[in-house]
Amino acid sequence: MSLRELYTSSPLSFLASEKALEDASWAFLGVPLDATSTVRPGSRLGPLALRRASLGLEVGSLLTNSDLSTLPVCDVGDLHVSPDLAETLERLELVVAELLRAGKRLAVVGGEHTITLGVARGLIEALGGAEVLLLDAHLDLRDEFLGQRICHATVARRLLDLLGPGKLAILGARAASREEIEVARENDILIITSREVREKGTRWALEELQSALSFKGAVHVSLDLDVLDPSFAPAVQAPEPFGLSPWEVLELLLGLVGLGGDLRSVDVVELAPLYDSGQTATLAARLLVEFMWAVSHQA
Repeated sequence: MSLRELYTSSPLSFLASEKALEDASWAFLGVPLDATSTVRPGSRLGPLALRRASLGLEVGSLLTNSDLSTLPVCDVGDLHVSPDLAETLERLELVVAELLRAGKRLAVVGGEHTITLGVARGLIEALGGAEVLLLDAHLDLRDEFLGQRICHATVARRLLDLLGPGKLAILGARAASREEIEVARENDILIITSREVREKGTRWALEELQSALSFKGAVHVSLDLDVLDPSFAPAVQAPEPFGLSPWEVLELLLGLVGLGGDLRSVDVVELAPLYDSGQTATLAARLLVEFMWAVSHQA
């Protein structure tokens, strides 16, 4: 199978874009992976739901002055997902590396959070290294979960193994096991809780992030939608109360653009659209496009 055959066109195009890849600076890739979900399955429907939601977004934003009609994005379709999880992650790594070598920034939509591991591997393959920021309600630092060492609940642990200390931070967390807390402490992983963001503010959180990560090379941002409070984003795989508000997440994403570093990729994961009437997908789509717009105009 050639690299081009690893992904296929979607029945809908993100933002209704008809741009060819050579004319775009962003590549939008869906990864409908839902192999290890344990709470509420259905994230395989996430890419399609987010594409559909993007079609209803107003072109201009009075909040950020974005103009989505000029966002240079090509929807390259969905990754061919294999029943073999390792094979799927290998395919994702290859496609991510190919698109990065072509000079594209990536917006990857899942699917379960495990896809972030494949994206990070692709960044390392193409660019030699990366730092990863996870916005997530959970730490995902278990060494194994239900007998699996690679799954949605262990993705941060596998990222730590891949990247090494000092290149991983977690923002918005509020639930963890004792094992995960110990791993974070032993490896000096910056964890900023949702309560800290609420009490100290997004500016403080961004200053903490800038101190913890170097922001000198490639940076990947992973937005697990359960970082949001379920009152705003109910259609996620593992909802957790006392999360961040849409305003806080937007301010954090836009603030990251000002910290430096090469923001080469972003993923949006754990959208399970069957659990609401579309509001979570709409919020996810708006957060994603505002981040992409800000990165494009910062670059």
